[in-house]
Amino acid sequence: MSFSFVNFIIYPLVYIIFMPVLSFIHELGHAMPALIFTKDEVSVNMGNYNLIKKAKFNRLTINIYGYRSIVDVSFAYVNWTPVESKLKSIIMIAGGPIASLCTSIILYITLDTIQLSFFMIKIFNGILVFSIGQFIGTALPMKYSDNSPYKGFTSDGYKIAQWLKLKNTN
Repeated sequence: MSFSFVNFIIYPLVYIIFMPVLSFIHELGHAMPALIFTKDEVSVNMGNYNLIKKAKFNRLTINIYGYRSIVDVSFAYVNWTPVESKLKSIIMIAGGPIASLCTSIILYITLDTIQLSFFMIKIFNGILVFSIGQFIGTALPMKYSDNSPYKGFTSDGYKIAQWLKLKNTN
């Protein structure tokens, strides 16, 4: 098997298998501060289809909807009750990109310090690349394109920039 053929097979499989996991970690990064700063329910929603599986942990509900296509396996979002505090809102929004960045750092350290087989190195490299991409794609202020699962939505970085423009409401 040639090097490029291995990449051609492994990276799409890593994307399909691990992007839902990376998205879940990202959304938990939003959910944890939301659970701290609010008293209401917080829901992590995975997918954009109509399969509904729920898991409830006290005030945290995890809804698994499934995916319309394999391209959409990164689609996830969190619902929480808005808070008036500028700082708390920014922390809740920034929690997702911070979780993605921490995941990337952990993956990088793992690749750098632990002896892995060729196959596991490929898998970890793929997860690292997708984790870094997720961090960049959510931390940069932008409006998502019409051909993305997030059509009509804005990135976490965009939302933070909007909050920073507001006068302090504490």
